[in-house]
Amino acid sequence: MCRNFRAASRGWEPVVTSRDGALAPVEVETKQMKNTRVASIDSSPAPRLHTVNRYLEKNFPDFFAQARFDVGNDDYFLYARFGQYLARSIEHRRVPRDKINRGFTVLNKMARMSARDPHVRQMLVTGPLEHLHDTPSARELARKRLSPVAQGYLESLCE
Repeated sequence: MCRNFRAASRGWEPVVTSRDGALAPVEVETKQMKNTRVASIDSSPAPRLHTVNRYLEKNFPDFFAQARFDVGNDDYFLYARFGQYLARSIEHRRVPRDKINRGFTVLNKMARMSARDPHVRQMLVTGPLEHLHDTPSARELARKRLSPVAQGYLESLCE
């Protein structure tokens, strides 16, 4: 018993075998359960925009805090408000150019994610890109700063 305790405390578990040398059924069931738990965590839709949210929070902390306070955890409204914020900032020249470039980085990250997830594509097109499309100076700057994928989505709004 002491030997098993030391092995478990080092981070590995001793293999439990039956008399004929095969794995015990308890060990096999435990491994199968661990694998199914990992698969269900990876395929869940919740962390889809987690990396983009972290980037947005890091580079626009005041906007992110205020928007989360206003809209809660709804990503659709968060990114719609971000589109409004970015378009107004470009139109009124309120923020430095590097901050605007970081705003376009957020949209480019969303465009990369939209290739895998149609929900993110819908959120990008009907949210931030629609607000950028409505303001002429923001639309011109977006044509220079957005990735080809995001520019395609922006052009689809023009039709």
